Amino acid sequence: MSDGPHRSLPMRRSWKQVAECGDNRAFAPEEVSQTIVPALEQDWRAEVIPRFVETFCGLPASLFKDQMESALEALRPVAGIGLGRAALDHAIQLAAKGESGPDLPQKAIANALTERAAKGARQVEEHFLRKSTEPRAQRVRARIEEAISNCGAAINGLSQKILKNDSGPSARVVKRQGLDDGVTH
Repeated sequence: MSDGPHRSLPMRRSWKQVAECGDNRAFAPEEVSQTIVPALEQDWRAEVIPRFVETFCGLPASLFKDQMESALEALRPVAGIGLGRAALDHAIQLAAKGESGPDLPQKAIANALTERAAKGARQVEEHFLRKSTEPRAQRVRARIEEAISNCGAAINGLSQKILKNDSGPSARVVKRQGLDDGVTH
């Protein structure tokens, strides 16, 4: 007996949780929405180096359109692949449309995160198509897409958090190794 297709999903643990909640009708759409942002944050932390965000946010907002596009293009080697590259591509598109100013990085990151969420929903659906039935796969994707559409403000909040917190090292929980480590307060 299987615990469901989400167990064998070849994605990060947080996306497996999104799939599990999306598959289980006991979870309300709001509860499915609450799993999306942690999954996106985990993807960002795994794929984007802090130096990219520092450089990306350090671009002067007073650059003219053609200067902004060339300055953004110069960031390609630092952007890496995945979410960093997607954020940079969205920033270049926004600059080509005449967007500039301090909101440009936040909008670009929010767009990249929203795009990644949609990609995650498609990946979950594809996996469920292989491991389960077509109606179940379509239902899971529809529930995840509904969750994504309901968490636009949370994705914007995550992009603002990324811009504020990515300049320093991330806080990590220190695991205790044994009884001799003692209690922390």
